[in-house]
Amino acid sequence: MRLIAPLRTAHPAVAFFAACLAAVSVWSIAYAHAEPAKVTPGDGAVLSSPPAEVTIEMSQEMARQTGANDIDVIDAAGKEVTTVAAVIDNGNRKKISVVLPSKLAVGLYTVKWKTLSADDGDAAEGSFSFTYDPSKPPNGGKTVVRDDLLNPGKGDGSAGSGSSALSGGDTGRSWTLVIAVAIGAMAIGSGATFLLVQKRS
Repeated sequence: MRLIAPLRTAHPAVAFFAACLAAVSVWSIAYAHAEPAKVTPGDGAVLSSPPAEVTIEMSQEMARQTGANDIDVIDAAGKEVTTVAAVIDNGNRKKISVVLPSKLAVGLYTVKWKTLSADDGDAAEGSFSFTYDPSKPPNGGKTVVRDDLLNPGKGDGSAGSGSSALSGGDTGRSWTLVIAVAIGAMAIGSGATFLLVQKRS
């Protein structure tokens, strides 16, 4: 009977610690993507002249693996206009760019990107758009789409607005998943401890 009292105090602590570890682990996985922090042209930009290239600065360095990181630019008809593969900057592995044709038709363009994180090999994908139309008032669009990723810890909350398409729209679900796993782990740990104590008593 003297062994039961330590079990009653030790196992809930172990269960809680395990739940915390699970939550932290899931949080790390959820935020392990190399996603856009800065884009040029800006998201939603209206340009009076065609851009020479599309450049994206990611939140993490990208793994150099053939076909894992790329940028495709699609016109309004759904046809890809990019004819060469995107290239990771040798001096900054967070930056990737693709050259555009010199003659670009007037219209809306969708930029589709995909990445492979060099940190842990997590893949991500998303899209944003810009318009080339000299007849419309120029607009730079949103170039810094995630200021919190460019400047970790700044956390002003404004940079993330409107960036769900750029990051694949999984940020909100990540927090929900973290909370759900933490609660689930705590419930399972507490239930197992209760059964163990009951069995031994």
